[in-house]
Amino acid sequence: MNKWIREMVRRCAAAGSRNLWGISLAVTLLAGCSDPRMPEVAHERAERPAIFPDYTGVTVPMNIAPLNFRIDIPAEDYYVKVGDRVYTGKATVRIDPDDWTRLARTHRGNSISVEILTRDADGWTRWSSFPIYVSERPIDSRLVYRLIEPGYEKWHIVGIYQRDLESFEEKPIIRNDMTGYNCVNCHSFCMGDPDRMMFHMRATYGATYVIKDKRIQKLNTKTEGTISNLTYPYWHPSGRYITTSVNEIRQFFHSVKERKMEVFDLESDVVVYDVERKEILSKASLISKEDFETFPAFSPDGEWLYYCVAPARKMPDNYARVRYSICRVPFDAERGEIRLPADTLVRADSLSFTFPRISPDGRFLMFTETAYGQFPIWHTDAEIRMLDLRTREWVDMSALNSPDTESYHSWSSGSDWVVFSTRRDNGLYTLPYICAIDENGRPAKPFLLPQEDPDAYDYLLYSYNIPELVKGEVEVSPYAIQEAARKDQAEQVRFK
Repeated sequence: MNKWIREMVRRCAAAGSRNLWGISLAVTLLAGCSDPRMPEVAHERAERPAIFPDYTGVTVPMNIAPLNFRIDIPAEDYYVKVGDRVYTGKATVRIDPDDWTRLARTHRGNSISVEILTRDADGWTRWSSFPIYVSERPIDSRLVYRLIEPGYEKWHIVGIYQRDLESFEEKPIIRNDMTGYNCVNCHSFCMGDPDRMMFHMRATYGATYVIKDKRIQKLNTKTEGTISNLTYPYWHPSGRYITTSVNEIRQFFHSVKERKMEVFDLESDVVVYDVERKEILSKASLISKEDFETFPAFSPDGEWLYYCVAPARKMPDNYARVRYSICRVPFDAERGEIRLPADTLVRADSLSFTFPRISPDGRFLMFTETAYGQFPIWHTDAEIRMLDLRTREWVDMSALNSPDTESYHSWSSGSDWVVFSTRRDNGLYTLPYICAIDENGRPAKPFLLPQEDPDAYDYLLYSYNIPELVKGEVEVSPYAIQEAARKDQAEQVRFK
């Protein structure tokens, strides 16, 4: 096969420009063929080759897009074998989507072997081969995130996007250049349902937008009984309620390069919003001057309301002394009420805990640990931790964490994958990593969200904010959201 292609290239070239199509076809076939001639190897290296993203030994879902990568080894020539397909000549390896789909299906429950050879003046070097493990468990088909410049108080283009994880297709749900260059933030879905979504707009067309079955509600959520508009939300599994914090947020900047900025609350409470009645329910809310409450989340069965809480302190004087525990209270969905006292699951001592997220099967509580505070996205010490709710024992998450920041995280609907935010690649931009979680809660080696061009992360100057796994495509049109933002009057919610 390889010999036939090379002969085709020779004949087409001899025939001149009339056969440029033939040359193109032959070169394409050479780039990913199944019957190559492996170069004669002069040197063997025991270590794995340096590639970006680092896909060596990762575990991926069977329905993920191709894991294209770049070989970070200077060389004159390259030979790469992915399963039974060969790619030659370039340091950048772009795997044919059809080939990748076939390989993933064939090797699910097993692994795809990757072999890399590089050539320099001393001849060909073969590096240690490595596996890519293919899980039989698929992942939810969409990832929704906000792309934002890490610009702190000012922004330019901000958008909420959805990415098809089975391909490289990315679509905007809403971009702020359609709505007066305002801020769009804090998107949330009801149990990963793409037809039940909410998010906020701030400044121009400021409101909370709740979307159900393509119908858009525009809401003014500041009431006489709450200190602010709704802030950090989480849906009840029934779709009837949304629990959310209300926060008076401030930030400041450090003068040393190792520490960039702090985000903290002057005040914060947790409330529950009734979507049907358009009411904030005081009997289901945690409103106190003595405590800071924030980042609530419902359990998958809807019977518990989880939240973070710390004793209130004078801010910003005591910002580094505020440490949050993770608690929960029973929630009565029929009556729209909570019951006290609270059950403290993870108690703050020398550390602080935030972003509680319960696996959809109800077994595991995943959260972020940091030295202090409740907004650790710029804390290099921040790591993801997990508690087995059946045994109240900690699960070892060291395979997931890195020396840099890990912060926000989202479960898949099957409780077997998580996506999380990390700054491990460059310390500045937050990027989304995906990690397999086995039945005992143990994480595999995580992998960076694949891109069609593996160099894309080098020139994309945006952070991925609040990555959320969603079970399908969000079908509401960006233009429908634009129309609602520009023309609809915001309906005032009530405080009951």
